[in-house]
Amino acid sequence: ENAKIRGPISLRTRGRAVTTEDFEHLALEAAPELARAHAVAAGDGAEPGSVRVLVVPSVTADAGRLRFEQLLPLDETLARVAGRLDECRVVGTRVLVEPPAYRGITIVARLRARPRVNPTRLQDEAMRAIYGYFHPITGGPEGTGWPFGRPVQVGEVYAVLQGLRGTELVEDVRLFGADPVTGQRGQVTQRLDLEPHALVFSYEHQLLVEGA
Repeated sequence: ENAKIRGPISLRTRGRAVTTEDFEHLALEAAPELARAHAVAAGDGAEPGSVRVLVVPSVTADAGRLRFEQLLPLDETLARVAGRLDECRVVGTRVLVEPPAYRGITIVARLRARPRVNPTRLQDEAMRAIYGYFHPITGGPEGTGWPFGRPVQVGEVYAVLQGLRGTELVEDVRLFGADPVTGQRGQVTQRLDLEPHALVFSYEHQLLVEGA
C-alpha cells in the first residue's frame, strides 16, 4: 500500500525537494518508521533560506495513551532523514529536521450514564474516546492526526463525550494546559491555543462517571 502511494510521488518529485510537500514525502520515504512529516517554509516559522521538517515517529499506544518519550524520534532517524533531504534540496536551502513542539493538555470531566449503562464500562469508553481524539498521530476530526496548530476547545470535549452511546449528560468539563514532561498544570481554560506548528499531547485525563 505504501508503494502505491509513494511510487507516483517519487515520479513527480524525481528525487528533488522543491515544495514543502516534496520535503514531507521524501522524509517519509527515507524513514518508514515515521508516522507524520510536516515541512515549514521560510516566512511560515522557519528562518529565511531554510526549511524545517518536523517528524513524528510511529508508535504503539495503549488504548490511545502515549508516553511523551515515544513521540521523540531516534537520533539515527533524524540523521537519515536529514541526509536524504540534504541530497534533494535546492542549492542554498538549509534543511533542519526535528520533532515538533508538543502542547500538553489534561481534561477533567464528569459524566452521567444512561439507565442500565455500566458506569465503569462507560468510563473506559470515554477515556479511549478522549485519548483517541486528542492524539497527535491518529486523532483529530479526520482521524489522521491532530492538525498542526489547531487549538483545543472545551466544546469539542463535550461533543466527543456526549457522542458516546452510554452518555446521558456531560455534567462538567475542565481543560488545562499541562507540561508534557512534568505534568504540571496551568490554569483552567475554555480554549488552549497551540503554536502554528505544534501538536497536542494528552496527559493524564481524569473522568468521573456517575450512574443514572
